[in-house]
Amino acid sequence: MGAQRRPGFQSLPLDPSHPPFSAWGLYGPDDELGTLNLLTEETLLATKSEITTGKTFSLNHPINFPLVPMNPDRRPCEHRFNQKSLSNDDELDIDTQGSSHWDGLRHVGYRDGRLFYNGSTQQDITGPNANPRNGVQNLARKAIAGRGVLLDYRSWATEQGIYYDAFDTHRITLDELLRCAESQRVEFHPGDILLIRSGWTEDYNKRSMEEKRALAARPSRTFVGVENSIEVAEWHWEMGFAAVAGDTNAYEAWPPTESASSDLILPYSLHEVFLAGWGMPIGEVWNLENLASECRRLQRWSFFLVSQPLDIPGGVASPANAVAIM
Repeated sequence: MGAQRRPGFQSLPLDPSHPPFSAWGLYGPDDELGTLNLLTEETLLATKSEITTGKTFSLNHPINFPLVPMNPDRRPCEHRFNQKSLSNDDELDIDTQGSSHWDGLRHVGYRDGRLFYNGSTQQDITGPNANPRNGVQNLARKAIAGRGVLLDYRSWATEQGIYYDAFDTHRITLDELLRCAESQRVEFHPGDILLIRSGWTEDYNKRSMEEKRALAARPSRTFVGVENSIEVAEWHWEMGFAAVAGDTNAYEAWPPTESASSDLILPYSLHEVFLAGWGMPIGEVWNLENLASECRRLQRWSFFLVSQPLDIPGGVASPANAVAIM
């Protein structure tokens, strides 16, 4: 089912017994791909025209970046060597969300009832009869390939005289996203993979080693990201994005909500709606610096994007292993 034929945002949830804003059952009750269903053979073939220069850009930070993960519950990468008689082996101890990664559909569920995409439960993940339903292996076996589009919000904001630290709660509004897209002359297509550069990497790299360690030890985590509003969620749905990713620590500004009293504020985090409601993967801590420089040079903001997540049966997340080809 193409994005053009999908029900409108105002029709969500599709079943009144399902969580708010969810699209459970759209691709069948047993579907585990969610919005990746929009990446069809037709959309992939149409993306061939994005490759014109042959240049490739890794969208991944080193596996041990950042120095200390921003989430204190995530351990830094440990790299060991296993020296054998005639060769050497690597041994890695990583948190799959420690560096550039995809949040899979088991990462965050609706807080009410702890429900995940298409009605999966916490018992499916960690219960005595756990199963691999909605595991990140689905992203790996599908592979993520299609048209990527970059919105370089940091550069646009600087041109507009908007200055902020990416480690403060700076909320990118829908109006700003639309104005940024207009300034870049971006046209979105159903099945696009949206990338947003917010300046997280730039601001992190400006800091000293001591300051980087202090960021991870803050009692309250704050980061730049898109505004956690109903209109932002609606725009993402109506655009028909297959997946989204950014350079920041969480795609939405953190903390996501300050109050649920406003009509504009989404009473759930975008993580809940995107992952658990729509089955849409979220990329975080991506390295968009070199890609953004080339996009600015060419004044061209779309490209072929391919990502091969790790095949971890029942996994929650995976390193991104993402590449942009122009």
